[in-house]
Amino acid sequence: MVSNTRIEMADQRSTARLSINQLMKQAKLLESEGKLEDAVKNYHTVIAKDKLHTAAYNRLMIVYHRQKMYKKELSTIKKALAAYENDLLKDQRKWKKLNGGSADLSQRLAKVLGLMQEDGLPRYEEPQVMAWRKRLGKIEQSIKKAKGVKT
Repeated sequence: MVSNTRIEMADQRSTARLSINQLMKQAKLLESEGKLEDAVKNYHTVIAKDKLHTAAYNRLMIVYHRQKMYKKELSTIKKALAAYENDLLKDQRKWKKLNGGSADLSQRLAKVLGLMQEDGLPRYEEPQVMAWRKRLGKIEQSIKKAKGVKT
């Protein structure tokens, strides 16, 4: 007889070997079968492999929202936004390092034209990031309302 922990460890190893696309397909299948905990694990594995995988973040948010786990949904939104902001800043630093003088001029010009915020992030955001920010506001309001009702 094989113990449950050995079976779980074998499942984790086989899940780790799957490609991101396979993990996403498997997670969606698990989600449709109602095995939400397993689907959530797969989505987290996808995010661990690719910190900018928008579909995995979106599915996680949806699963948490449907389960009325608003704090986990809020945490997922914040994690997704942080991942995108960090990636953007990393790309900016890399470009600035490679392009020294012209990077400084470009950055100053962008600030003067109002295309850049004080923290160095561009004012324009990808539609996905804008949607997450909007969702963040709605979830924060839902949590505040829920707290107001309970007290």
